[in-house]
Amino acid sequence: MVRPATLKDLPWMVAVLDQPYFRAYGLTPESARRLLERALREGEVYGAGEPLKALAWYCPKGGFGQGYLRLLAVAEGAQGQGLGTALMGFLLPQGLRFVLAEKENTKALAFYGRFGFQVAGELPGFVRPERTEVILWRP
Repeated sequence: MVRPATLKDLPWMVAVLDQPYFRAYGLTPESARRLLERALREGEVYGAGEPLKALAWYCPKGGFGQGYLRLLAVAEGAQGQGLGTALMGFLLPQGLRFVLAEKENTKALAFYGRFGFQVAGELPGFVRPERTEVILWRP
């Protein structure tokens, strides 16, 4: 169910990020395309579902030299189908230790908590001036 994403998946990945939550962060389809092209060059990007309905941008040496989840997204309408859980199940054995989530995103915080992630601190204005990100780590 989980596989490495490729440039052929780019249209699907852009569609996954085309939802109100990411638009609130200023992400447009064009900026999402540029971000995902960079992700494919610099990190490890995985997808779940056929066609792709969820994606994860994983950086093996991203957070304090440890595995960092840069982005996890599940398409609207595909949430609650186990795709995010499948991606986490794939990444945890690879050394995933850190993730950021918006402080107000209680669903994300609960989701990561189910995998043993704990709050390690907060980063006000780190991604957007009006938002606070929570640093989560898995001991």
